[in-house]
Amino acid sequence: MKRILVITNNLDQASYRVRVAALIEPLRRRGFELDVHVRSASLGKRRAMLTTARDYHAVLLQRKLLDPSDARLLRRSALRIFYDVDDAVMYHAKPTGWLSRWRTTRRFQATAAVVDHVVAGNQYLADLFRKQGAAVASVVPTVVDPSRYIIKQHAPTDAPRLVWIGSKSTLPYLGEIVLLIERAKERIPGLRLVTIADATVESPVVPVEHVPWSAAGEPVALVRGDIGIAPTPCDRWTLGKCGFKIVQYMAAGLPVIASPIGANAQIVREGETGFLPASPDDWPALIAKLAGDVSLRQRMGEAGRWRVESAYSIESAADAWATLLD
Repeated sequence: MKRILVITNNLDQASYRVRVAALIEPLRRRGFELDVHVRSASLGKRRAMLTTARDYHAVLLQRKLLDPSDARLLRRSALRIFYDVDDAVMYHAKPTGWLSRWRTTRRFQATAAVVDHVVAGNQYLADLFRKQGAAVASVVPTVVDPSRYIIKQHAPTDAPRLVWIGSKSTLPYLGEIVLLIERAKERIPGLRLVTIADATVESPVVPVEHVPWSAAGEPVALVRGDIGIAPTPCDRWTLGKCGFKIVQYMAAGLPVIASPIGANAQIVREGETGFLPASPDDWPALIAKLAGDVSLRQRMGEAGRWRVESAYSIESAADAWATLLD
């Protein structure tokens, strides 16, 4: 059994649950034991943990950029360093001061200089690390365990439901298309919206059903919807997004409408598993098209589920990681 030291920043973070925690058992079956440690805020404890890297086959650094001194210490201690990333961590999601930007850039440069292999959630992130000097960068997409998800059985309905899953930080992306959803309701009078998150949006026109997010309740909540939506603006932060919600929708057998930004355009197959509206004005017509055609929803939902099982499952990611780690 080859031991892998995993250094992460937060065990409750979605990126940890999806890209590391879900792989612990599948990788154990493939001969790798993941020993997970949370990066300590204490300098002494953190440096003591970094020096233990010499006792492992490899180190998997998850998402967190390293201070230059920590990066140098880890490089001296570790046989091999893998860096797992599924967000544009070298940038900030919101405007910030010059000092914060400088620190982030410095850490990005230091981390890229010492890792042996970057494992990115999409090609955009892999390219950013290559340009910064990372030795090798591969793409392993964000995946799910398909067995966790209930598969939607589509049926004719006078009240079709759009569903959006996310968090308070990405809720503004949904807010930007509320008016477009309201325009779609002019064509489909019974149209509704389901939100699964820690916050929701309001509309005077479209009824909104809010379901507070929980890991246990997520599969049931998703199939309350008929169509999964993933509106995404285009900027250097969102280009680093890895389309997790889209993979969830497809695992639940839902057709998807997603902005053709970043990984979205690679995950969704236009006309097969969903639609990629070229402009905001295309959203109302595409929503109405899917809302009014149950056979199309069923066909796209089945195609999406098959795509998840074949290319975006935990087992496929475990195979990829085992090859890299070995």
